[in-house]
Formats: sequence, structure tokens, C-alpha cells
Amino acid sequence: MGGECCDVKDCENKATIPFDGEIVMDENNDNDDKIEVVHIAHDTKEVDLTRCRLKKIQNFDFLTNLQFLGLRWNLLTKIENLQTLSTLKHLELYDNQITKIEGLDNLVNLEILDISFNRIEKIEGLNNLVNLKQLFLVHNKLKKIEGLDNLINLEYLELGDNSIEKIENLDNNVKLERLFLGSNEISVIEKIENLDNNVKLERLFLGSNEISVIENLDHLENLEVLSLPACAIPKLGGVSNLKNLREIYLNSNGISQIEELDNNFNLEILDLNYNRLTKIENIQHLTKLKEFWARSNKIDDMKNIEELAKLPLLRGIYFQFNPIFEQPNYHGRILHILPQIERLDGDFKRDMIKYKFINEE
Repeated sequence: MGGECCDVKDCENKATIPFDGEIVMDENNDNDDKIEVVHIAHDTKEVDLTRCRLKKIQNFDFLTNLQFLGLRWNLLTKIENLQTLSTLKHLELYDNQITKIEGLDNLVNLEILDISFNRIEKIEGLNNLVNLKQLFLVHNKLKKIEGLDNLINLEYLELGDNSIEKIENLDNNVKLERLFLGSNEISVIEKIENLDNNVKLERLFLGSNEISVIENLDHLENLEVLSLPACAIPKLGGVSNLKNLREIYLNSNGISQIEELDNNFNLEILDLNYNRLTKIENIQHLTKLKEFWARSNKIDDMKNIEELAKLPLLRGIYFQFNPIFEQPNYHGRILHILPQIERLDGDFKRDMIKYKFINEE
């Protein structure tokens, strides 16, 4: 196998190792019938060794033009023997047993690094990766944001599902556009802070933390998506100056009133599922709104959703598991009040009519 790409898929029950011109799978296996050799041309640019039960990285030296190396779902415990792969741009080490970030100093052209689902306790060993644009460290054992000072070109940082306590040490990452810090398991983020230099942020994900106040975001003028589900936010606020905001996700909080969206004229999606709303109000000016979600709130009167009729672009709404959901001819009454919508609770209007969900009134 040679040329642009070597793709070795689903090589289960096999173990290691590549050497000059070939990749030998399961070198130490006692069963000769299971030994597999994959031939690779020296100018190959992509090698994917997903699910190959590799235990060690070694002897990739002959791949002098390699740009992508995929080592997902293996048994690797250490990052090693990659020093000759200076042309590498994309390295995937997702779902292994790696405990430390190391052995990457020579990969100065690396742009994408995914070490998610490993056992890493500290962000380190990245100082030379000045061209890195995307870093994924989901589901490790991280407790602190650190070791990113030299990553001045970083645009995408995914640190979800760790044990991070605080937003910090991102001052040098001025090109950061997307930041994911949701679901930190043991300790929890309690405050939105220390994002002063990250003015290029476009997407911010902080769900499943103990954040109680939306604050310190006014300077993020480029922010388009804000996601704070499953936090402890009782009041909707702190976003009125985010004029480019298109999507807000605030499901599973304790919000009882829609307010302080006065300047969010570009809002297209508003997710308030699983909160404590009794009335839809203060949104008639959001004329670009396309999706409004309020499943499982406390709305008990059809009159309390009438303000949505003033939104000409509204196409999808959710009101399941509100008290109004139990009222007779729920579907028909909603569509009478909001004739502009196309979907109610995930069902298309045409299907509701076709399958007689709607009674004539």
C-alpha cells in the first residue's frame, strides 16, 4: 500500500510495530496466522491505525512526508518516537492509556492535536507547538488550565469533562475562537472570569458547572454561541451587550423569567428547556429568532405564549411537558396562535395535519 494515504481499519486483536517501509501488526503474537504486515510508501501523507491494539509507537522514521497520523483506540501508554515526523500537521491519540504529554517538541508544524480520553493529569510539553490551532483534551484528569502560554495561534480548545476548578491562564491565547469547559467532574467552575484577552471568542461552552451568574462577558463582542446548560443560574442576564450572539443554551437551570435580552437582535436560537418559566415575554423584538425551546417549564395558559406570534421567522418551538401540553387539542391551538411555525415539539406541521393530531376548532 503506498501513495497519499494508508488506512488500516478495524485491525482488532493485533499489537505493534512499524519499521522501514512496512507496518507490522501484532509482532509479538504467538499465533503466526494473525500476524499482518501493511506496506507503506515512504512518501505517504496519511496513516490511520485506529483500533489496532498498538502498545507502542516506534520506527516511523521512514515516513518523511507524513501529515496525518491516527492512533485512536489503541493501548498506547506513552507518546514517543515521533521526533522525525516534523511534517506532521494532525495527530490523533484519542482513547489510549497515555499519562503524560511528552515527546512532541519536534512537531513544530502540528496544527491539530487530540489526546482526549486518556489519563493525563497536567497540561505540559506543548511549548514548541507554536502553530497549533486545535487542542482536544476531553475526559482526562486535568485540574488546572496551564501550559498554553506559547500556543499563540490556538483557535479551538476543548477541555470538557475534567476536574478543572477555574478559568485561568488563557491571556496569551488571543486568537481563541472556541472554548469548551463543560462537565468538569470533581471540582466545579463557579465563576466566569479571566477571559479579558480572548476577545475573538465566538463559541463558549461552560455547561454542567456551578456557575450561578452570567457575568464578565461584555467584551466578547464576537461571541455567537453561549452554552450554559445544567448550571445553577436563576436569572437570565449578563448577555445584553453581546450583539452578535446567535444562540443561547440555558436548559436545566432555575430561570423563571425571560429578561435582559434588549440588544440581542441577532438571536436565532433560545434554549430554555427545563426551567421555571410561566410566561413568554420580553422577546417580541427578537425578530430573527428561528427556534424557541421551553420544554418542561410551568406554562399553564395559552395566552402566555402569544408574544411568539410577533416573531416572523420563528419555525420551531418546544412546549412538551408544560401544563398546556395536557390541554385538549394542544397541537391545534398552538398552530392557531403561531401559524408561522413549521415544527412543534419535533413534529412537522404537515405530519400533524396528515396524522390527525389537530382537531378543527
